[in-house]
Amino acid sequence: MAISKRQLGDINANDQVLIARTDRPGTDHLQYVWVLVCARRPENGELCGHRYGANGSDFHHRKCPQCQGGAAGLNIDGLI
Repeated sequence: MAISKRQLGDINANDQVLIARTDRPGTDHLQYVWVLVCARRPENGELCGHRYGANGSDFHHRKCPQCQGGAAGLNIDGLI
């Protein structure tokens, strides 16, 4: 199994920032929940800031479920 070289603070092409890697099992094979925060500024100019979970394997293409129409995030209750 490959180990990700992604670091906390990494940002994908859709302005999603990796803020935590957890040991909670994800929904994809051999994946864990990563916590992302949206750093996108919608038309009103305010930072979105939505926090949500994603499988580590999805980080590179994730879009915010709140302001970009991305897939619903994984549960992060109790993680942060």
